Amino acid sequence: MTMPAVANLRKLLGREPLTVAAPASIAPLWEMCPFVDVVIALDHPKKLWHSSRQLSNKGFRSAVLFLNSLRTALEARLAGIPTIIGYGGRGREWLGVRTIKRRSFDFQSLHQKNDWLHLVAACGADSQESPIHWQLQFELTEQTIQNPIIICPGAEYGPAKCWPEDYYVILAQQLISRYSLPILFMGTKSDASLGAHLAQRVPGSINLCGKTTLQEFIFRLARARLVICNDSGGMHLAGILRIPTIAIFGSTEPRLTGPLGNTVRVLRHHVPCGPCFLRHCPLDFSCMTGILPAHVLTVCDDLMGMGTLA
Repeated sequence: MTMPAVANLRKLLGREPLTVAAPASIAPLWEMCPFVDVVIALDHPKKLWHSSRQLSNKGFRSAVLFLNSLRTALEARLAGIPTIIGYGGRGREWLGVRTIKRRSFDFQSLHQKNDWLHLVAACGADSQESPIHWQLQFELTEQTIQNPIIICPGAEYGPAKCWPEDYYVILAQQLISRYSLPILFMGTKSDASLGAHLAQRVPGSINLCGKTTLQEFIFRLARARLVICNDSGGMHLAGILRIPTIAIFGSTEPRLTGPLGNTVRVLRHHVPCGPCFLRHCPLDFSCMTGILPAHVLTVCDDLMGMGTLA
């Protein structure tokens, strides 16, 4: 969700180099962005002194903080970066951060990407989102499975964001029967047991949860025929790769953190208690159980035909 803002910073800088510092776990994502010149992989992103040492003595004249924590401001200050720009709060003003006033409430532009676009606009960059193109130069050593249907059944935030396992089993079985395409379950290491259980229940499917690097994960997404997922990192990746995708929302709000791009169909079942933004549902989980596999299958059929994405 920060990529549109970073891309606009690139335009503002002209020939000046743009460096992104990010945790090593997601640094490969930024290395695929043609508008980023240098990527610093923070080996221990939660260790203040270690990160500040990685950023020091690099000749940086300014830093734009996309995270709102006090720690990131301290890292930049300890690294000796003279000009630090970011949103205020959490005592950042005492560190000499050039704070930017948050944008006024606008119901039509709730999405978090607009917070970051507003931040870089205060630096002089464009405030409008521009199309992002990736450089996918990574290649798999093994033979690539062509045109799979990829299901990402997990979500980092918690089970309240996850469509029921039984529903995924029903949907995957119907997709195999209908399209005779390989089904890949993909996700992080925390999804490994879920992926293994799903693959056991869906004959003919393959579990790759926790078995790929981030580069491999992105490469496989880019070659998918269809992606089905919860509100997760995989959803955002599929959206920016312009892959036909179904994103199933429960406890969270797509107007705030929904996927970017016009190839993603968001499905949700409105309930009086939602969105609650909780990790665990204390009630009947009806926001998710109300999205039936039959309805998702109908949307799959639509996207497989690409009738609405021309």
